[in-house]
Amino acid sequence: MSRRLCAGIVLAVVCGSSPLWAAQMSRPQAEYSADESIQTEEGTMQQHVFVTPTKERKEMLTGGGDGAIQIFRYDTKVLWILMPSEKMYMEHSMAGGKGQRDDRSQWTYEDTAMGEETLDGIKVTKYKTIATSTDGKKYGGFSWRTREGINLKQDLLYKEGTEKKRMFTELKNVKIGRQDPQLFEIPKDFTKFDMAGMGGMMGRQGMGQPMSEPAPNRGQGQGRPQPMPPQETQPETGSAPAPEEPSDLEKAGNLMKGLFGQ
Repeated sequence: MSRRLCAGIVLAVVCGSSPLWAAQMSRPQAEYSADESIQTEEGTMQQHVFVTPTKERKEMLTGGGDGAIQIFRYDTKVLWILMPSEKMYMEHSMAGGKGQRDDRSQWTYEDTAMGEETLDGIKVTKYKTIATSTDGKKYGGFSWRTREGINLKQDLLYKEGTEKKRMFTELKNVKIGRQDPQLFEIPKDFTKFDMAGMGGMMGRQGMGQPMSEPAPNRGQGQGRPQPMPPQETQPETGSAPAPEEPSDLEKAGNLMKGLFGQ
């Protein structure tokens, strides 16, 4: 493993799926690809998306292939996060359920058509949306959708108590047409990355053992035993050692656990 894997995990968590309150109430009834821009208080994110009524792929990749890909399979209720540079993927169930992060049953929606407009040469209907959850959360705003249900633009404001968040999304270079089914499958040469093993890897890093390096030679195995260099004795001081900064993998693990509720 390497820092590129950590970066891919962090990227997928921090910049990945939209929060539930910003999700589209219904799936589009057409297949298309587009460049998507998402603006929040934290900054702006750019990604390329491939969409069908039951599947969705979001790519955030650099020129060198680093980054992450998310594949949402609404037909089978599963999310895959791919790290192409490591040829690995993670899997998360989207089955949801009452009280779960992706539980939509707690929300009630009001969607009102406001009129017809044209965006980038495409005819859309402007809608005003207000949604309220059973625990008092609320969001509202506007969306511009095609007749196939493609959200070309969304401008939403979310409120929970005194907390307010805004999200603006926009699609450019929209190309309506059939998408390659293989875009929504895991490549055959990818290996599943098990979250259960992350704790062990973090433990090894915490003890100063890099994940990508083998254990030191203790004089076992083939060849002449190698002498161990003398260890330097650290002078004792009265002050306690400074706490260690969490490793990249520990940060990624904490983010993943927060996202998936693990």
